[in-house]
Amino acid sequence: MTHLFIGIGNAGGAILDTLLEYKEVRRAKPKPIVIKPKPESEKESDKDDKIEATLKKVKGVEFAFLFSGLSDSDALPHIAETLTGLNIKVFLVAILPANRREKREEMINADYSMEKLKEHVNSFIIVDNQKIAHLPNFEDYYPQYNKYIASCIADILIGTSRPGSLAEEMQLSMPMDEVIKALSFDNEPGYVALSRASELTKGLWGYIFPFLRHKPLDLGTLLHVSLDKLSVSNAPIGGEKSISFLRVPEYYIMSRSVDRELIEEFMLSYSKECHLAVFTTKRNIAAITNLFTYKFDQLERLKEIRRLAYEGV
Repeated sequence: MTHLFIGIGNAGGAILDTLLEYKEVRRAKPKPIVIKPKPESEKESDKDDKIEATLKKVKGVEFAFLFSGLSDSDALPHIAETLTGLNIKVFLVAILPANRREKREEMINADYSMEKLKEHVNSFIIVDNQKIAHLPNFEDYYPQYNKYIASCIADILIGTSRPGSLAEEMQLSMPMDEVIKALSFDNEPGYVALSRASELTKGLWGYIFPFLRHKPLDLGTLLHVSLDKLSVSNAPIGGEKSISFLRVPEYYIMSRSVDRELIEEFMLSYSKECHLAVFTTKRNIAAITNLFTYKFDQLERLKEIRRLAYEGV
């Protein structure tokens, strides 16, 4: 399956660039299609036309990841509409402006974009800049924040690819069409909060002497830590649906050390429906990425942006 990535604006382009630093994503077969217009070189209408012309030549794409700030581009709804017209399902990695850091106009544009996009986007994967807005010199944290979000998206992409050398029954991959169902609803898009936690499974000596064993897998701690790192401010712990992508060294799967029931029970305590994908990494690291799917009215942050957008109107 060919992946299509489109980065719009400085924020969207920065996350996409960081995602492409992961060799598993960059070297995927077939090769991913990457569209990233230059921010300042052309008029908005010209960029829009060029993207649309490029998309019409795309073949064999069923799903697209669109990266953009919700107030960055007037072309964003049109691009999403073009993708929908080509029967391509759209995951929008949507960056929300921070309160008190942005002008009210930014809130108006963000709310307008969400309203226009909901007809064409299957899932809004929310990246809330409010999460870092309280930090001094918060712009300095953008690279780190982008890397965190990109690592979550990378886990989704790798977790939906076909199993590798291990027998399929020992891994638990998840097809992308099942992911889209879990991150959306029948008649409206899903609004998704990401979270991720990781830990080393060996110390430094484990890299020098590969025969040293991995330490026991502490899934409970990983799950609890990840809940403190949701990508949306004031998100309720829990949603309508959820997915967990667990990435571990092959040792844990071969030794049957992955307690899938523990993960499923944990996630069902915070959502009405859960799904799980388990896959391997060659690194000495265990990581879990969780996605919680909400409806618009369940996220106070989205309702807050709407109130701020129409304050005084």
